[in-house]
This record gives sequence, C-alpha cells and structure tokens, in this order.
Amino acid sequence: ILKNQIFCYISITICYNKYMNHNYLNVFYTVAKHQNISKAAEELGVTQPAISRIIATLEKEFEIKLFQRSKFGVRLTAEGLNLFEMIKSPFDELKKIEKNIKSALDLSQTVINIGATAISLSVFLFSHIEHLKKKFPSVKFKIYTDSSVNLLKRLDNNEIDIAFVTTPFKIKDDIEVHNIYELNNVLIAPYSYKKRIKGPISIKKLQKFPFVLLNSSMQFREHLDEYFRKHSVHINPVYELDSSSVLLSFVENECGLTFIPSEMVLEAEQDKKCFVVDLIEKVPTRFVSFVIKKSAAHSNAVHLIKQEISKNFLN
Repeated sequence: ILKNQIFCYISITICYNKYMNHNYLNVFYTVAKHQNISKAAEELGVTQPAISRIIATLEKEFEIKLFQRSKFGVRLTAEGLNLFEMIKSPFDELKKIEKNIKSALDLSQTVINIGATAISLSVFLFSHIEHLKKKFPSVKFKIYTDSSVNLLKRLDNNEIDIAFVTTPFKIKDDIEVHNIYELNNVLIAPYSYKKRIKGPISIKKLQKFPFVLLNSSMQFREHLDEYFRKHSVHINPVYELDSSSVLLSFVENECGLTFIPSEMVLEAEQDKKCFVVDLIEKVPTRFVSFVIKKSAAHSNAVHLIKQEISKNFLN
C-alpha cells in the first residue's frame, strides 16, 4: 500500500510541476485554506513576504487576481476560487499521502548536524528551528556556530550536513547554494555619540572615530574593506573581534562604531544604547545562504529539511 501511495504522490507532483512549481501552488492552497497569510506562513514555516511574493508570481503567471485583502485577512476572488476548487481535491489527497509516507519513514535516532554563523542564527535560524523540530520531532538537531569560512570547511569535510552562512564567500563546484534571507547592514554608534554624528553623513567624515570590526580573516571584514576602498576611506579599528555576536555589545559599551544587520539593532536602539547612523554611502546588500554539499550521502531527514527550507529560497 505504501509503495502505491508513494507512486501516486510522485505522479501527482510531477503533473503539477509540469505546469507550475509545486511549492507555489502549495502556498496558494494553504493561503486559500486559511484565508490568512500569517496563518499560512506559520504552517509552511516561511516568512509573510515570501508568501506575498509567491502569490504575486502566480497572479502574474495566470494573469488573474487570486486574492483580495480584508480586515480579517484575505478572501478569494472568483478566479481564485475557481483555481482553488480545481486543485483542492488533488492537494487534499497529496497531504494525506504525504502524511502516511512520513509516518512510515522512521526518522528516530536521526541526527542532523547544522552549522550556522551568529548572524544566521539571529536573523533566520532561531525563527525556523522550532518549526523544523515540530515537523520532525524524532530528529535530533546539533548546532555548530562558527565563521562562514570554517563552516564551509567543515561542510567540505562532511563534519556537518548543512550550513547557514552569510555572503560573500568562495563557492566550490561541489557546493549547492541558495540565498534565503536578505541582510541590510547599517552603521551603528553608541548613543552618547548622537550629538557628534548627525546625518546624512559621508563615511569619509567618520574615519577618525573609533571603529569595532571583525578581524581581517573573516569574509564580512573583506566585504567592508572593499567598501572602504571603493570610497577611498581608511579605517583602522581600535578593536578587532572574531565573532559578530559581540559587535553590538562593544558599541553599547561605547567602544566605537560598527556595521551590523539592521535586524540585530532594534531592541538596543529602542533602549537608547545605540543609534543607526544616516550614512550616505550604503553598504552593499548581503544574504544568509543555505549551503549543502552535492556529493555527500545525505540521509532522508536531510532531504526533508532541505525541502522545508526551500520554501524560503530567493534564487
């Protein structure tokens, strides 16, 4: 029976993939079922902007409006209702088969070794790891934190199964990379500097202020050094650190200015421990990336986790 269900599952999935990315239709199906984007995002383990982006892609593909927003959530248009009625029965069957297959696959005693940078943990993984744990309760997750460079080495040596690292980094042919979260880096300063630094201001006018940066062997520091060179700026940091997780603490303790993802500053900024400098020359965008080794012999659990994370792929 299970073999027949698996064959049926694959056949239906291939059928849908022929016409439209199955994940996209699954997002539409889930939003239509809940009539609410936030509930759909919670069930699927993706961000609300990712849901909105996929719905917009579907509407462009089909050249129709699928949803109308209301104060209670969203509701299907007439065209959206027609599409939902077309896919509801096969998707209900897919969900049922998927549930049976997953219950039949014994994931107990499975250990997934995940590598993550401090920034990846803070802005992405913390908000998704509980969803993964609930979806795969029998899987044990081991998390290793390190720099992007060291995590990529561990991945290459098969010491970890997957990694969440921050761009830029050097890519080998055997590595599969997908960007999953956009990082907007900002310059922050101790709150006591607020009267001395008023924006908009050029990075050139800040050269004589004390800076706290990562050490020169780290990829983000190379990214910043390239940014400094581009704008003919020389920054000689008073402190060089080996982890981005403590950058904010150094600024809060008035050690100097630093660059950090905007998502990591909100609470400290509200508490008036630091402020975001209105910098004229913006720092180029970076990404949190999902990385996996192509040639590694991955367990079924790793493939299932990749499938879940793939809902957040930006490329």
